[in-house]
This record gives sequence, C-alpha cells and structure tokens, in this order.
Amino acid sequence: MLDKHGKPVPLTKRLDIPPLWLAGTLIAQSLIAWAFPVFALPSGASALGLPLIVVGFALIIWSAVHFKRAQTPIHPRRKPTSLITSGPFAFSRNPIYLGMALIALGFALRLGAYTPLLLVPAFMLIIQKRFIDGEELHIAKSMGAEWAGYTAKTRRWL
Repeated sequence: MLDKHGKPVPLTKRLDIPPLWLAGTLIAQSLIAWAFPVFALPSGASALGLPLIVVGFALIIWSAVHFKRAQTPIHPRRKPTSLITSGPFAFSRNPIYLGMALIALGFALRLGAYTPLLLVPAFMLIIQKRFIDGEELHIAKSMGAEWAGYTAKTRRWL
C-alpha cells in the first residue's frame, strides 16, 4: 500500500484501524474477566450482552450501507467525498464507532464481570483520540458550513 506521495505505508499504520482496536479490547476484556473473576455481575446482566452485540453489528452494517450508497470511503483515514446525514447518521455522527462500543459493552456483559466494563469507556476514548478527532477535522475542512450545521444538531456518539 502506498501513500499519496507514492511511498510505502508502514505496516503499523496500516494495522491502526478501529476493528483491530475493538478486537484488542475484546481480548483484554476476556483476560481481565479471567484474571479477576471475583467481581461478578448480577446473573441477569449477562442476558443483555447478546442483544447489545447484535444491535452493534446491525448498526455497523446499516452505516456501511449508507457509505456505499453515498459512494464515499469508509476507511477512517481517507478523505470523504460526501457528508452522510441520513439513516444512523441522523442520530450519531459516528454510528460505526457507536456500534463497536455496543459490541464491547455487550461482550463485557456476556463475560459476567464488572472489570471488563472498565474497558468500554477506555475503548471509546482511544477511538475518539486516534480516529474521530482527526476525521472530524478533515470533514470540517472539506464540508465547511454543511458540517457545521450537521454537528450543531447531531451528537458525536448519541
């Protein structure tokens, strides 16, 4: 893979993508639940996990369909060609990341311990700092007033 100047993109940069951060979070949640099993959630809490995971995946797919329809890149470090404001983007500026956070939350609940829940806000903060802040800056530059109007009425997460 080459950058815009024709130079090879380092593997570490190519692997710095949100799905891998989610995978790392799920692995870390599993390890924490295994290492600290004494902090168990109430028995009914685990049942909420699977529906949250399903909703998270559905939100990601729904969002991806809107990217495809708008013919704009879904990759977080590519320049957008249009601003998507319909579908899931009508209630969240980042529905794919919200879907990932729901998956992490659902997974933590399925593990049945409080400790994995601590990684959900950590995941969200990492995603915001590594991806969202830069994405929003690029979109603001390329979309101008349209972006300003959208951000005035649509929250970042929910």
